[in-house]
Amino acid sequence: MLTKSYSLIILLVSLSFVGDATAGIYRWTDDNGNVHFGDKPVDAGSATELKIDTSRKSGITNSSGNKSEREYLLKKIEEEKQEQAEAKSKRLAQKKERQAKCNALKSNYQAHIQSNRSYRMSPDGERTYLSDVERTARNNNLKKSISKYCR
Repeated sequence: MLTKSYSLIILLVSLSFVGDATAGIYRWTDDNGNVHFGDKPVDAGSATELKIDTSRKSGITNSSGNKSEREYLLKKIEEEKQEQAEAKSKRLAQKKERQAKCNALKSNYQAHIQSNRSYRMSPDGERTYLSDVERTARNNNLKKSISKYCR
């Protein structure tokens, strides 16, 4: 998303130096999802011609005098940076949470396969030992959970 903003800024700056452009400006997206701009589209089917008002000299340069437009674009870029930082932070937190869950499941699985008898605790604190069928089912459930969280 940030690259698109920079591409747009570069495009606008370029247009301010060109003046009245006679050739069309096209925008298209390649197979990898990258957005491109140019005067000749690579893929005419997915390209759209941009309508750019060249009568106004609205180039984004320090000397253009169009402070409000510059501030607007800079604000949008900053918002995109903030969104990306928040998304990255969220992904890292989810990754840590998933890793902690994975480690706990692996530990439970090791304890389960190393013990001769497995049990579950009743609400009043008494142990109820698992039958061989219940033990096998618990073993399979732990393996499924490990494969889910430990990718």
